[in-house]
Amino acid sequence: MTTQEFAKMLTGREYYFPLFTKEEIEMAKENGFVIVHGDSDDCVVFDGAITAEICWYEGEKVDFDKDGVSDDDKQLTKPNVIEPMFCDENAVDINGDMITWSFKTDIPHETFMIYEYDEPFCRGMVISLDDLK
Repeated sequence: MTTQEFAKMLTGREYYFPLFTKEEIEMAKENGFVIVHGDSDDCVVFDGAITAEICWYEGEKVDFDKDGVSDDDKQLTKPNVIEPMFCDENAVDINGDMITWSFKTDIPHETFMIYEYDEPFCRGMVISLDDLK
């Protein structure tokens, strides 16, 4: 399975708990995929091959490697960085509606959409461990 196929499988979710099934999480782990998405208004969640929930404050970046997410919120120490974007006016869906959560990164990834009450909530990412530094 490719990250593109996996992201396509996740697209169109409605925001609720649990967001992904146990089978989907296991599939991500088996394929070495990391699912990254926003939760509420202050959490970045990693599921699959890396599991973490990070309290996030606007302007901060999240760094990680194959072993997990950095626990140092003062400086970036790991080689892979994502920049969570909350209510970024430039993050819109194909209809021009603002997406509550999105991410910026140079890491190769595929995206998927999560909706809340049919409104775009999060443009999540699927990253392969093979693409991490």
